[in-house]
Amino acid sequence: MRIVRGWPALLLSVSLVTAAEPERCTEPLCWQVSPTVCVTDKLEQGCEAELRVIWFSDSPQTVCLYLAEQAERCWQEATTGQWQQQVNWQLGWLSLRQQQQILLSTELQVLSRQPAKRRRVSGAWSIF
Repeated sequence: MRIVRGWPALLLSVSLVTAAEPERCTEPLCWQVSPTVCVTDKLEQGCEAELRVIWFSDSPQTVCLYLAEQAERCWQEATTGQWQQQVNWQLGWLSLRQQQQILLSTELQVLSRQPAKRRRVSGAWSIF
C-alpha cells in the first residue's frame, strides 16, 4: 500500500471520490448534465464535446431527451436513464420531455477565448 504525503494529493483523491458519487436529489425528478458550458477559440465554430446526461425519478417515467429540438434518446417506464455522446453545438437547449411537456431543461452555452471586437467610442484625435 502506497502512502501519499501532502495536502494537494489528499485533496485530489477526495475530490475524485466525491465527483463519482451522484448528487443528492430531493425533487421527484432530477438530472445531472455535464458540461453545460464549453469554451472554444472562436465563438462561431461551435463546441465539440462529450455531453453526458443522467436522470433520476421517484416513479417510472416515459421521457425523451431533446437536444436543440431533436429527440436523442427515449426511455419507457424507467426510473433512471443515462445518455452520453460526442456532440457539436452552438447555443442551444437540452430538455427532458414527457410527450411535448418539458420536465427539465438547461441551456448549453458556448464561450469564446477570443474577446469580442470592441468599437472605439470616439475617434482618435490630436491637437497637432
